[in-house]
Amino acid sequence: MLRKIITSIRRGAANHSGLFALYLGSSTVSLTQIKGNKMLLRRQTDFTGADWQPAVRAMLSAMPTGSHLHLVLAPDFYQLVQLDKPELSEDEMLQALPWQVKDLVSISPEDIVADYIDLPVHSAQQAKINVVVASLSWLKQLVQQVTQSGQQLLTIQPEEWLALRLVKPTASATMLVIHQPEQEVLIQIVREGVLYFSRRTRGLGRMHLYSESELRNGELDRLQLELQRSMDYFESQLKQPPVRDIRLLMPNAEIVTEVLAQTGFSRVEVLSNAVVDNSLNTQQMISSWPAVAVLSPGRAEQAV
Repeated sequence: MLRKIITSIRRGAANHSGLFALYLGSSTVSLTQIKGNKMLLRRQTDFTGADWQPAVRAMLSAMPTGSHLHLVLAPDFYQLVQLDKPELSEDEMLQALPWQVKDLVSISPEDIVADYIDLPVHSAQQAKINVVVASLSWLKQLVQQVTQSGQQLLTIQPEEWLALRLVKPTASATMLVIHQPEQEVLIQIVREGVLYFSRRTRGLGRMHLYSESELRNGELDRLQLELQRSMDYFESQLKQPPVRDIRLLMPNAEIVTEVLAQTGFSRVEVLSNAVVDNSLNTQQMISSWPAVAVLSPGRAEQAV
């Protein structure tokens, strides 16, 4: 039953009026709702360390009983690995994945629940998959909270498979650069509604604390290097055309956009909040974008 919940997005979930998304972040839980075409941030609260359960219970109790709910997890609660795709059926793949990734993750195979998405590759390359792995025993605690609250759980999804929903699918490649305070910067490249490339930086988790002067005088050098390396890999290894647009979602995005443009990155813009008609301000969007993404209508379904 738990695997069925986690993988149910493969078949897609209907867009119901009044859908909710609960985002379990690194230190924040947020509850977002979509009514018709209006996005609303209903509640948001912080928690400390591993004490997430009271915060989740408070969010669930704020929903009408029987509501339809998507759960989105921050990277703290799952692990991602990339593998060559085994020549197995989907059912065989799901059974084999815990043993395929056991030496690459910190969870024992007996406690692994896993799923995957196919990654686009050049015709001459080996087919690859992006595998998400989480602790089954931990997920059972989370699912139990939802079922005891009387809510209807639709999917459980990792945030890194959702960012592409924040932009319209286009034939040209778009780079997404997303930074939430105390998290490493997420760099993704999407094209035609498909995720081609995804990685997180190291050492840039506190970039939100930089002053304007620091941002303008060298503190963005490392980020620029990471962006250029990502674009080079996309072109040379994946044999894709150059990235056309860069979209930023982060604190001080206007300043970062300006600096990147001055140093040679073209078509850099702040990611618009207007994914749907919403009442979220910029700070709310930064902290709850995974919940916004999973509820955004009119985007290509990304399997989880």
